[in-house]
Parts: sequence; structure tokens; C-alpha cells
Amino acid sequence: EIRLLQKEISVLPGDVLITSCTYNTEDRSHVTVGGFGINEEMCVNYVHYYPQTQLELCKSAVDISYLQKYFSFINRIDVDGICTCPQVPVTDQFNAVTWNPFSNQVLRALYDSAPISMHCNKSSAVRFPGDWDKQPLPRVNATLPDSPDRCQRLSHMVPGEATLVNFTSSNLGERDKTL
Repeated sequence: EIRLLQKEISVLPGDVLITSCTYNTEDRSHVTVGGFGINEEMCVNYVHYYPQTQLELCKSAVDISYLQKYFSFINRIDVDGICTCPQVPVTDQFNAVTWNPFSNQVLRALYDSAPISMHCNKSSAVRFPGDWDKQPLPRVNATLPDSPDRCQRLSHMVPGEATLVNFTSSNLGERDKTL
């Protein structure tokens, strides 16, 4: 599906594009993790832009060290215990969590505050140089209202709408940007 913006926007150095997708897995008895399989979360966006740059791919995720802190914290509370050893795959650690309102809220708080690690590649498939780990979440000043769900939740996979946000980038002074 291709969705065009109603108005052309300018994205400048230091700006951040934030997209979100909705994937409802409440009907499942096990966790759903990110990936490209049909039973995994798939939130992929292709951005068409000009002029051409060397950017090929960018992805981000909560920093793994903070995720391990989550598992360690939940492990201290859960009587069954979760192995929080780094050699245990994250999927196995998620599957070992006893999911309840508390563990859900703590994970949501982590996602809303923990730094992210990013990975951006050039067209040559070489990673852009720089320190991309443990980056703070961008500060969002305003968002557009949610758009109506055109699919009316006909299936358990509900595509998210692209979101335009206003934010302030501290490295550009306190100048507001609209994306």
C-alpha cells in the first residue's frame, strides 16, 4: 500500500521521522516479536524522497542493555524466574515472562523512556559511521489526531497510519520542525 502525504514536507539535517504501526496480537497466547515472518510484527516503511542521498536503510530498537534490565527486574518479582543471561535469545526471555498488567506497564514504561540503538546503512550496504547506540528518544511536541481505522479491525493485523509530528531538535537550537 502506498500513501502519499497531502502536502510536501522538507526534512532537514537533524530531523527525525517517526512512524508507528498497530499489530493486534491479543488473540495469541505467546509473545510476538519483530521480524519479517507472517507471525511476527512487521512494521516496514518505504520513504520516497529527493534529492537522492546515500541512505538505504535505517532501523531502531530499544537498547538491548535496557531490555536486559527489564528482564532482570521482572525476574526478581516473578517466582518462576526468567533466565536473563545474555546468551538466551530475547524471544525466549519474552516467552518466559508472566504477562499481567504490571509486567505490561513496566515494559510500556521502558519503551517510552529507554534509549534506542539505531542502524543506518548507505546504499553500498556499509553502515554510516557514528555513535548510534543508546541514543535518547526524540522529544515529540505535538502529533496529529489518530486517523480513522479504515479496516474496521477486520483481521488481527491492522495496518497503522503514518504519523506526522512536530518536534524540537536540541542540536538545531530550539527550532521547531514539522515532519
